[in-house]
Amino acid sequence: MKRESLLGAVALSLLLACGGPPKPPETPAETPPDTGATPSATPKPGPTEGPVAASTSDDVTKGTAAIKAGDWNAARASFEAALTKNPKQADAHYYLGLVMDKTGDRAAAEKHYREALAIQPDFPEPAENLVALLVEGQKYEEAITIAKKVLAKNAKNAEMQLNLAFALSGKGDVEGASKAFDDAVKLAPNDARFYLGYAQHLAAAKKTDEAIAKLKQAQRVAGDDPGMLASVALEQKNLRDFQSCVATLDHAIKLKDAAELRVYRGHCKLGLKDLPGALAEFQAAVGKEPNSAPAYYSLGGALADSGKLKEAIGSWEAYLKLAPNGPLAKQAEAKIKKAKELLAKGGKK
Repeated sequence: MKRESLLGAVALSLLLACGGPPKPPETPAETPPDTGATPSATPKPGPTEGPVAASTSDDVTKGTAAIKAGDWNAARASFEAALTKNPKQADAHYYLGLVMDKTGDRAAAEKHYREALAIQPDFPEPAENLVALLVEGQKYEEAITIAKKVLAKNAKNAEMQLNLAFALSGKGDVEGASKAFDDAVKLAPNDARFYLGYAQHLAAAKKTDEAIAKLKQAQRVAGDDPGMLASVALEQKNLRDFQSCVATLDHAIKLKDAAELRVYRGHCKLGLKDLPGALAEFQAAVGKEPNSAPAYYSLGGALADSGKLKEAIGSWEAYLKLAPNGPLAKQAEAKIKKAKELLAKGGKK
């Protein structure tokens, strides 16, 4: 079983074969997006690999089957039943922690990961997930302590080495984190996530050229994984390496022509000041996914920049219809108001 990764920035809704990083924020499109902003100062830890040892009870077996089927409620009920019968089942605590983690109850997840480790101290998966949670909660010292303890017993645990690197990066130990990332990529030289995390760390440390180089390595290792390629492209965009961003997305879109990827490539083309190219991307995204609110918002911006205010208003209104409480609803309303004022004053049609 895997704990869902927070590494990178691609939507799960892409339904691509990737590690599942989260969706990037929607970016206004009427001007090139502010991609000069520093990427997240704290790179996010990666997922944990499983599975664990053979199940200790029928309830645990049922629970793991429910996880595989995506039935988190049934999984939770099974693991809770297992622990009611025998609270000393380390694997039941681990899996229940995984369920709570997946469903957003991080405090409960942490509790059950700790319970699993209290019963079975050498249990790697809950240790890896606990360290990841601690890094996300900015509890770097404890994360580092646990990670080093695990690595002292198993120096080849690549996931824990990666999490140690994230913890050191979050703490602000640039050199220590860089060494930890070096060690991590040596353990997993064919995993693009490791190079991507290293690049995020270097970007946060203002080592832009080195970060771009790591992204090139990530792109090469990602191969034909469109989701991971999109994650790499977004980091290239953040570093204002727009040419590489477009090239990476060219490859990804050949593999999986998804609306989100078109939107991302459109913003990278805006970074290159290619407004016609960006407009074409956003139009293609809307055509592919008529219910994609971000595509309509971005299309509205590109239309406004092209002087087509009435069409821009229509796109922003489409965004509001699809996402009335969306993250850019207020911005869309403000842009509609401004565009109407410009039209009233004789602005472009």
